[in-house]
Amino acid sequence: MSAESGSAIMRRLAAQLPPKIAARPRDARGYPISFVTALGPDGTPDFTELDGPRRAKAIIEHLCGLCGQTLPVIRAVIGGPQVVEHHIAMDPPMCVECAVFAATHAAAGCPFLLMPNARYRKDRATRPSSPLVAQERPHTMYLARTFAHDAFRLALSDGSEEVLARCARWTGLQEIRAGELVDVRHLLQR
Repeated sequence: MSAESGSAIMRRLAAQLPPKIAARPRDARGYPISFVTALGPDGTPDFTELDGPRRAKAIIEHLCGLCGQTLPVIRAVIGGPQVVEHHIAMDPPMCVECAVFAATHAAAGCPFLLMPNARYRKDRATRPSSPLVAQERPHTMYLARTFAHDAFRLALSDGSEEVLARCARWTGLQEIRAGELVDVRHLLQR
């Protein structure tokens, strides 16, 4: 059976991963574990959660949220309309190559980005999350490029704080439509 006609797992394992992602540790199935993926007590990755300290470290130290390597000058942020409008991201910026792969590769990219009807799997009432995380998935997701970001700390009402990325002007903007990137730079002219 070829990887093309096999299961999603087989197609994902056969995917041509960008070298920086291919160098990441893998889970028992062979999936690369991103730099910010949360790990359980036994080391098993939970791909639905981010590791808070590593997420903050990536933003502060300008490391790619996916591969963990130092970000190049041009980097990408993936998010919904609020991220694009306000230039503030909770998820760390990424290497453009890593972000494009996550947003577009049908077998090995991020299922949350590739399926427009994807929902959060975990019950937000029983699994506390940052109050900054939207309760519902944005209907439209974007890949925005920028040449810089600054880390800043936002104090929350419960006394905790979150590290966020404040991005410089967008140098490019693409809508993620079911695994395709559609140029929507015209939205930046508003």
